[in-house]
Amino acid sequence: MSVLQTEQAFGTEKASAMTIGGTVTATSILLSIVAVVGILVWQNLNATYAAASGVMPGWVMPVMIGTLIGGFVVSFMIYGKPKTAPFIAPIHAALEGAFVGVATFYIPMQYMPVEFGTANPTAALALQAAVATFGVTAAMLFGYGTGIIRVGPKFQKIMVTALMGLVFYILAMFVLGFFGVQVWNGFADAGPMGIGFSVLIIGLASMFLILDFQYIEEGVNAGAPKYMEWVGAWGLMITLVWLYIEILRLLAKLRSSD
Repeated sequence: MSVLQTEQAFGTEKASAMTIGGTVTATSILLSIVAVVGILVWQNLNATYAAASGVMPGWVMPVMIGTLIGGFVVSFMIYGKPKTAPFIAPIHAALEGAFVGVATFYIPMQYMPVEFGTANPTAALALQAAVATFGVTAAMLFGYGTGIIRVGPKFQKIMVTALMGLVFYILAMFVLGFFGVQVWNGFADAGPMGIGFSVLIIGLASMFLILDFQYIEEGVNAGAPKYMEWVGAWGLMITLVWLYIEILRLLAKLRSSD
C-alpha cells in the first residue's frame, strides 16, 4: 500500500470514529428536540388549564406515565443495539420533551397551587431551572476537565450504588403504597427534610454528569464508531433532563415555603 493510500485509509477510519465535536452536535440536536417539544406541550397544557378554569387536564398523568414507559423501552433498545442510537435517540428526545413539558407545569403546581385568573409561575421557575441546570453542567465540566473531580472505579461504584438505592426507595414507595403502607416521600415533602432530600438528589444527578463526560472521553480516545456519538449524547441528555426536573422540584419547594 502506498503512502497516499495509507493516509486515505487512516483519514476514512478517523472520519468514521467518535469525536467530541460530533458528540456535542448530537447532544445539541437532542436537547433542541427536548426543548421544542417541551415548550409546545407546556403551552398546550397552560392553555388547556386556563380554558378549563383552573382544572388540571385528565391527560396529564397518562402522558407522564406513558412517556416514562416509552423512554424505558427506547433505552433498552439503544442499550441492546447501540447502532440504532442515531435513529432512536431523537425519538427518546421527543418523549423526554413531552415529559418535561408536562412536568414543568405539573410539579410546581403541586407545591404552590395557583388560583384561576392569577399569574402562573411555572414559566419563571422553568427558566430558572434551565439556567441552573446549564450552570451546574458547566461547573461539573470544568471540574472534570481540570482534574479537580476525578473519576475512578470507587467513584463509579459509589454512584451506581447510590442510584440503585434511590431506585429501590422509589419502588418501595409505590409497592408499599399499593398495600396501604405510608412511607415518607422525600420528593413530595416541602419541609426542611424534603428540601434536603432534593439537594441530595441534585448532587447525585450532578455527579452522574461526570460519568457521562468520562464515557464520552473514553469513547473518543478508544476510537469508538461514529454512532457512539449519539449514545454518549443520549446518556448526557437523560442526565440533564433528570437534573432539570430535580432542580425545578427544589425551586418549587423553596417557593412554597416563602
